[in-house]
Amino acid sequence: MNFDDVLRQLGEFGPYQKWLYLLLSLPSIPQSLQVIQAVVFLYAVPEHRCAIPGFANDSYEIQNSVHEQLVNQSIPLVSGYYGGGKYSRCQLYQQTNVSNMWSSSRNVTEPCKDWVYDQSQFVSTISETMNFVCEKKSYVSHAKMMGMLGHLVGSLICGPLSDMFGRRPVIISNMFILVLLSICLVWSNSVPVVLFLACAINVCAVGQYLVCFVFGMEIVGPSKRVWAGVAMNLFWSAGNVVSALTAYLVRDWKTRQLIVSVPTVVFAYLYFIPESPRWLLKHGRREEAKRVVANIAKRNKVPMYTDDLNEVDIDKEEVKQEPFWKLLKSPVMMRRMIIICYNWFAVGMGFYGLSMNVTNLSGNIYLNFFLFVVAEAAAYISCFFLMDRVGRKKLLCISLSLTGAACILPLIPVLVADTPEKWAINVLAIIGNMCASASMCTVYTFTAELMPTTSRTFGMSLSSVCCRVGSLLSPYIADLTMYISGRFGQILPMLIFGGITILAAILALLLPETVNRKLPEIIKEAEMIGKNEDEEKIADASVPAELSPLQSQ
Repeated sequence: MNFDDVLRQLGEFGPYQKWLYLLLSLPSIPQSLQVIQAVVFLYAVPEHRCAIPGFANDSYEIQNSVHEQLVNQSIPLVSGYYGGGKYSRCQLYQQTNVSNMWSSSRNVTEPCKDWVYDQSQFVSTISETMNFVCEKKSYVSHAKMMGMLGHLVGSLICGPLSDMFGRRPVIISNMFILVLLSICLVWSNSVPVVLFLACAINVCAVGQYLVCFVFGMEIVGPSKRVWAGVAMNLFWSAGNVVSALTAYLVRDWKTRQLIVSVPTVVFAYLYFIPESPRWLLKHGRREEAKRVVANIAKRNKVPMYTDDLNEVDIDKEEVKQEPFWKLLKSPVMMRRMIIICYNWFAVGMGFYGLSMNVTNLSGNIYLNFFLFVVAEAAAYISCFFLMDRVGRKKLLCISLSLTGAACILPLIPVLVADTPEKWAINVLAIIGNMCASASMCTVYTFTAELMPTTSRTFGMSLSSVCCRVGSLLSPYIADLTMYISGRFGQILPMLIFGGITILAAILALLLPETVNRKLPEIIKEAEMIGKNEDEEKIADASVPAELSPLQSQ
């Protein structure tokens, strides 16, 4: 007897599972706020130029003719990305003191030490507050990279910890630490502290999301698993909408950081959620599992004899003989893990890279980001309807291929037109983000169904680590526009993202399909996925749906 058979008796997605799933999904909103607003808004670098030395009331906007004359005398013009001139961001004419009067020499330039910023889109950001410009412009990429490093570390440690100590304690500890660290960021005025907090906040946010996702997948039956896999992504997308709204309404980063951090304390209710009964069974804690299952049966108003759990064909000794590292000793699972890990690498690079690239697109950043969010939500809803009909593998291949195509196609308007249509590049970027979101949603569900319960969070964590490696590299690729001038520099990041995702789509064709299959409990069951599929379908068709495998024998 499989635990999925127990879920069929309880109700694959009964009232209590829906309530518990909602409690697990709601924290995705503040997690998304912490991750996405940092990627897009927190470290954004507004348009800027060197400040006029000795002019206290200098501003980025030209105030009057006298101000314009002072700017022209102090700061050289440089070429813009699409033609035209802009005032230098890093150099000003050398200042000389003649008869106690400062003047500018237009023959020699020197690095400037102060800057003025365009406040039409941002009142302040961390990059503006700490002057991450000119010789310190790489700090923007470093800060984003530290956030992505936090994704990697969170995925690496939280999965195995939840496999060893349970889903519940990892979820609770991550939530409380996340609240504390995100509030501390507001009062940080040191670059090393900011970089550390950028990493630590993402460790907790991504680690908790990963464990909540696995927990949510473990409490629903096979026929409702697609719904569960997509729904939590929709909560993440809802967090993106809130992030766009708060960023538009609150342009000062410190105020906004408090607004998105303090309300997170309401999620203290996570302390009262139960442990995953599937995890309890795998660790031989049958009595605790019986109490949880009995409570679910009571809330769902269905008859359930908890002694049926004694028939579940996995015991504590079997789990002891199958630690998570044995997953990598199986040739079949190792081959699949390599493909899955590269897919996660490509998805992470494409998803976060395109999100970061929103600041490089023309037009209003808030409108662009809102369109990205709408496209992401549309992708998740589409996955809900398509994942069962098309299948996990096909949907992943199609979405990755379209992501790559949308990233590469901007090369065409850049090559054929002297002045490329910026709206066309924006539209393609939004389509690419939509397809990348569909890939992210699909690969989460696909990986969870390919992995055995004994190593599911380890497999998810290892895959997520590869995703974070991709996301670690994405800020440096997205920020190539800061180092390569001209139109080609603007689309080079997209070309790199496109090539990597298309290769991932090709490799995904080698994976087996998992639609309508039970979650494998052990490695041997996971290895059997995709083998003799025709025989399995015939056998499944000959057994009445209401009978468990044990009863049919």
